[in-house]
Amino acid sequence: MGFRRAAGAEVSADGIWTNFSKRHSVRPRRVVAPTDLDGLRRVLKEATAEGSRVRVVGSGHSYNDVAVAPETQVSLRHLDKALEVDVACARLKVEGGATLRRIRTVLGRLGLAFANMGDIDHQSIAGALSTGTHGTGLTAPAFASQVVELELMLASGDIVRYGAEEGALFDAARVSLGALGIIVSVTLQAVPVYNLRRSDAIVTRDEAFTLLADPPAIDHIGLYFMPYIDQVLMWTAERTSDPVDKPSALGEWFRDVVKVNYGLDAMGTVARRAPRFVPALSRAFARGIRPETTVDVYDKVFLRPLFVRHDAFEFAVEQAEGPDCVRRLMTAMEDAKVPAAFPCETRIAPAESAWLHPAYGRTSTWVGAAVQSPGIDVDGAWEEAQRACVAVGGRPHWGKWHTLEAAELRELYPRWDEFTALRARLDPGGLFGSPAIDRILGRV
Repeated sequence: MGFRRAAGAEVSADGIWTNFSKRHSVRPRRVVAPTDLDGLRRVLKEATAEGSRVRVVGSGHSYNDVAVAPETQVSLRHLDKALEVDVACARLKVEGGATLRRIRTVLGRLGLAFANMGDIDHQSIAGALSTGTHGTGLTAPAFASQVVELELMLASGDIVRYGAEEGALFDAARVSLGALGIIVSVTLQAVPVYNLRRSDAIVTRDEAFTLLADPPAIDHIGLYFMPYIDQVLMWTAERTSDPVDKPSALGEWFRDVVKVNYGLDAMGTVARRAPRFVPALSRAFARGIRPETTVDVYDKVFLRPLFVRHDAFEFAVEQAEGPDCVRRLMTAMEDAKVPAAFPCETRIAPAESAWLHPAYGRTSTWVGAAVQSPGIDVDGAWEEAQRACVAVGGRPHWGKWHTLEAAELRELYPRWDEFTALRARLDPGGLFGSPAIDRILGRV
């Protein structure tokens, strides 16, 4: 399936900012969107003088409160330009507020592409990096590993550049939750544009667990478990030189919008009002997914529209622990009788070198779940699943549901203390903070 989710945060007429899952809202004391770097410096200087902390927000496609900014909320939406292109080296430098959609459009005009993507493209590149956004595939890198250089504006207003030659500083800055400084530019290593042959099929849970335990040598694989049923939706994709071969535009619209979006939306409404029908609804949804194979340009394969509001859980565990953690997650949701009629995606991805990336240092299985939001109480089940993941060293996706705090997270990341020391050096006054950052990383 490989869904692309709808736009992120919403802002009401009276200035209340609400994140994508609708779990978290805030009316920031001050909202700014500078148009240049000097304007951004002025914002930092004024916030420092006022004793106000600063939080940069991207698209707001978060499921937890990591982007909530009760004091000074900064948007980089005007700092979204392509700055430099090196076609010979397949590199593109962009401002931190550039969205993934804008970047892939610029790359496409140059015959270039992202080496890998997730299923969202409206995030800002700064937000995608800060939260460790990833895709799927045993050798396909997350966005953090597609970066060759970035520039941070520090609390002082100074700009520092970190590239691979900086080693530790580069590895700390690529996934930093916005706590080291503001990402004002990113240089990406692209690849020549490519097509993918995508196949969708239905497998049993046992078959899916076997695939997780011993994944096939294939470029990309995703497995969508659904509580209460044995059917698992599987998609795979491999690079190919074959030309585009896919349904008509009408056929794609019917598959992606009518069957998936309207179908899931209707299922969610019924599930909340009559939970006993959830297993039957899920089986009907699985039967409606027709096995097919298509060939398309890479981004069209990774990105399919999903505008149904939902909440999400995702932990990265060592690949060998994946099958058991998925079992524990499904059991927790089923035992709690959560009225969840929504696909729960599990992916496998390679080890990452950014210190705070959840896949740091190990090939990881990303154990995921989703429920439609708001209105479904899933916290108890997800807390149990979280315990199972943490027990084997699992680390949460920084932009999704979790309840872990700094003391617990410190035990999960080998370079945590080094990151903390660097943060204290780069932001000694704790300018880049918020209640969520205090809880997750601790105060400076």
